[in-house]
Amino acid sequence: MKWDDESLAVFGLNKTETKILGVLKTAKSIQEVAKEARISRTGVAYSLSLLTERGLVERHKRGKRHVYVGIGMSGLARKLERVSQGVHIAEGGVRGARIRTSKKNEFIIHVGAKEIIPAYSRIASVNKNERVRGLQHHRSYKEIVEKASSKLLAEFNGAIIKNDIILDGILNESAYKAYAEELKADPKKFKSAVESLEGRMADYTVFPDNFFDYDAEIWIFKTTTLIINWQEEVAIEITNTNMTGFLKDMFEFVKMGGRKIDHNQMMREVLAEVEKGTTSGTDGE
Repeated sequence: MKWDDESLAVFGLNKTETKILGVLKTAKSIQEVAKEARISRTGVAYSLSLLTERGLVERHKRGKRHVYVGIGMSGLARKLERVSQGVHIAEGGVRGARIRTSKKNEFIIHVGAKEIIPAYSRIASVNKNERVRGLQHHRSYKEIVEKASSKLLAEFNGAIIKNDIILDGILNESAYKAYAEELKADPKKFKSAVESLEGRMADYTVFPDNFFDYDAEIWIFKTTTLIINWQEEVAIEITNTNMTGFLKDMFEFVKMGGRKIDHNQMMREVLAEVEKGTTSGTDGE
């Protein structure tokens, strides 16, 4: 590594610090650094204290004395990655641990509902007039309401409608029955979330309840895929044309084994059933 490279100017290294880092490819004592770099011991000690404080040099104990070693290329890459993530978070941008494999390909790990929901909404907001594929068991949907709240889920569904996104969805066949039961049991908790599911442009297929019975789901956009485990509150955001294409083909293959339904009609029936039950309960009082 050449510490005097222009790309590392952001660290503001002076000539002495650059020279010291150049000899710290292996662990050395202050005396060894001074001898190899031809700098006074006092100057080396002072510069090492600053470099250590800035995280560019590590200090280790060897016997009764201390030795110093530069963090190297891999350590520098990790440091820059952490700084980059901090800047994104501060600006309200993409959050999560990021791995960029090329200019167009990136993998991001999101941890916690507070990171996953914004990622969910962000991807939906940049994909307008697109067909989005989603595979979700009701068990996973319920975890969203538990972990993220009905309000956040309603905001996501609002973005879907606003951006004219067509939802090509696959879900378990008893999901609609579960919507009605949950809404009757706790209207305050589920009402806004369930109501937001109606009115979207939707092309839905259902599968038997015993399949995909997990607290996980997958959303496939034009070039990005989001795989979420709501119970663990972990999501993997994949921006990779090859992997997204593979998952789209897998989705279509699974869809062939399901049964087509009219999602919006089903949701209208759910809401009408709940409304009828509420009215009947009031009349009987």
